[in-house]
Amino acid sequence: MALKSIQRSATVAFAPMAQVMAVGTMAGAIDPSFSSSANLELLKLDFASTDLDMPVLSSAGVPERFNRLSWSNVGAGGLEEFPLGVIAGGLADGSLHFWNPHKLLSEDPADHEIAAVYKNPEAHNGNVWGLEFSPLTPNILASGGEDGALLVWDLSTPSAASTFPPLRGAGESPGISYVSWNRKVQHIVASTSYSGTSVVWDLRRARPVISFTDPTSRRRCSTLQWNPDVATQLIVASDDDRSPSLQVWDLRNSASPIKELVGHTKGVLAMAWCPCDSSFLLTCSKDNQTLCWDTASGEILCEVPAGNNWNFDVQWSPGTPGVLSTSSYDGKINIYNIEACSRTPPSHDSYFGGAVGGREYSTALRKAPKWAGRRNPVTFGFGGTLISMAPKKPSQGATAVPSDIRIQNLLTEEGLVKRSTDFEEAIAGGERSALRNFCESKASAAVSEEDAETWSFLKIMFDEEARKQLLAHFGFSTVDLEKPEEQQEEEPLSEDLASLGLKESSAPVEEPKPAPVISVADDILEGPDDGEDFFDRLETPQTPTEPSAPSVETDDVEESAKEDDEAVTTEPVTEETKDDGDNETDEAIQRALVAGDFKGAVDICLGAGRVADALVMAAVGGTSLWEETQQEYFRRTKRPYLKVVSAVVNNDLQGLVESRPLKAWKETLALICTYARSEDWTNLCDALGARLDAGHNIQAATLCYICAGNIERTVDIWSRTLKSKKGGPEFVDVLQDIMEKSVILGLATGTKQVSTSLARLVCYYAELLANQGLLSTALEYIKLVPSDDSSPELSALRERISHSHQGMFS
Repeated sequence: MALKSIQRSATVAFAPMAQVMAVGTMAGAIDPSFSSSANLELLKLDFASTDLDMPVLSSAGVPERFNRLSWSNVGAGGLEEFPLGVIAGGLADGSLHFWNPHKLLSEDPADHEIAAVYKNPEAHNGNVWGLEFSPLTPNILASGGEDGALLVWDLSTPSAASTFPPLRGAGESPGISYVSWNRKVQHIVASTSYSGTSVVWDLRRARPVISFTDPTSRRRCSTLQWNPDVATQLIVASDDDRSPSLQVWDLRNSASPIKELVGHTKGVLAMAWCPCDSSFLLTCSKDNQTLCWDTASGEILCEVPAGNNWNFDVQWSPGTPGVLSTSSYDGKINIYNIEACSRTPPSHDSYFGGAVGGREYSTALRKAPKWAGRRNPVTFGFGGTLISMAPKKPSQGATAVPSDIRIQNLLTEEGLVKRSTDFEEAIAGGERSALRNFCESKASAAVSEEDAETWSFLKIMFDEEARKQLLAHFGFSTVDLEKPEEQQEEEPLSEDLASLGLKESSAPVEEPKPAPVISVADDILEGPDDGEDFFDRLETPQTPTEPSAPSVETDDVEESAKEDDEAVTTEPVTEETKDDGDNETDEAIQRALVAGDFKGAVDICLGAGRVADALVMAAVGGTSLWEETQQEYFRRTKRPYLKVVSAVVNNDLQGLVESRPLKAWKETLALICTYARSEDWTNLCDALGARLDAGHNIQAATLCYICAGNIERTVDIWSRTLKSKKGGPEFVDVLQDIMEKSVILGLATGTKQVSTSLARLVCYYAELLANQGLLSTALEYIKLVPSDDSSPELSALRERISHSHQGMFS
């Protein structure tokens, strides 16, 4: 917000020794009242008043409008008639006028008539664009005009000002657009022109000594300023929209500029170097921006609020630090304080908190000006201490006044101090039960469901049977899958069937009977011939309900095979298990069984699609055959739950983690809890967490990383939230949350040191604690960072905290 404002289309000059400002009607600008008159006015700057208006103290008519105004403190040289100096004006008709501001401010109307002490109507042939008093010799004035001539005026006697012979460059004389005196060398002055050539003049030699142009383009030059600190450097700006950068030139090598300040998007119209801090430079441009630069770093420090049109003139107040003026083509003069501008959002939404010309800046002034330096003997010390000095009351007759030195702790983050202290007390004993209780209290007090679930997981990590507790947390009942060794030896087949999800029938399974033909053969060859008893021992075949084939032996075999199938499984008959009536297959299987060739029998069954029969025969044929048949069964069966069984049997939980859908991550984690070996647990949880992180399920990924005890990945996810809160009021609270969770996870996993990637976060937190006076706590966190992995900055912080902590208890 402006300190002062007035409706005028005018160029400005501040009084060097009073709170007064001169304004002259600007040539080429449209007056709000559409008046064609021209005036020189003196305005009062009363910064003690909150009123925006600047009262007009005096006014004088001028025959032509102004291009430039300059105010000199020539009266400081002993001219009693000019206590407020001299005002010089360069007009559009080429004339120069001089006024005595002391007469203009006089209450005697007669003084107003003689205030115009001198005028030269033929000073220049055309507009006077360059006009400036020498800062080292206030009675010397330089002027440059459209005619290309540089005039140097001596105002030792303002009413009879004299001029030296005009100075011109070699060859064609382009119009001079601006002149500027060197701040270090009295007889050096520079001028620039719309033709793009800048010239440095030596008045002792009465000729130009250096001239230079942009080597890349013949750009117009609208203004230039000497560096107040470096006598050989100056800045040249162009009002050409194609080349709006500020070029820094050093005359020791004038072949090309040494640096460019990029920020404006259109041509620069005016420029002013701050007299109270030589690193501050103001520029205004046709892009409606008025920027304040740090010339040392090239950064944009802040933006002055813009109006509805271009600012064509900017000036710093020589007497009041930080005060500046802007004059715009929308007919308004505004007075600002640069520090207040830094707290005002930029006028362009795209630049708010963003970038100008590729350079980021914010509404906060990036650099403290020199005039804001410390005046009182107060300083901050390391560890949140404030050291101040106050003079004691002098004793009678004392020649020197002693001072009291006060050292006090200054807390800026009381919430952080309380939370950190409470947390250290909670974890002081390191007992798992106390840590579980702390996690439970944090989960109960959590604001969000995600935070509550995170603390619940951290609580589970301290349980002796954490994996069973995780299963219970997800709603799965825990079952001891291990059987006693005796039972495993006695029932290998039933255990394998149970692992496949096949239930045993409650009815006893009948042993398959040998085929009658084989029995007869055995009796004939080995047993006695007992006549009818032999036939009595033969079972009478059941009468088929449907016509059967003529062969009795074949019918018996088919019936026996059917009974075998019904006895082996209790599942409903499907296309896979029902008898297809292939007599040749049945006979081949029987022949293989008679010969003890279980492998051949299994292959025949698999070839005929009798997978259940193959499994039963493989169970009798040995471990190797059983495993091969089992794998074939898994390969042929498409039931989803059998993929889980296959992964368990083949110890391929990694493939299960990589293939199961992410939306079923809880069930996948539960499977890992149930079946993973201890040595595989961490890798499997890490793999599931990585998949979830890549799928943007951040909370689920965090919980999986917690299960894996992966502090680095977990804190990396938490740090993403911290970055989004940077600079905000919640930043410290979020940082404290992260450190509490990280320490708890480290205690649960037994990790006593942090990785290099987490070291900076820990050290930043430790420094924050140290600044609040919590040196002991800060030192404990610093110890978590390996000393051999510390950067120089971290090593320095470690040393400072250690020394400060020792100093407190020494």
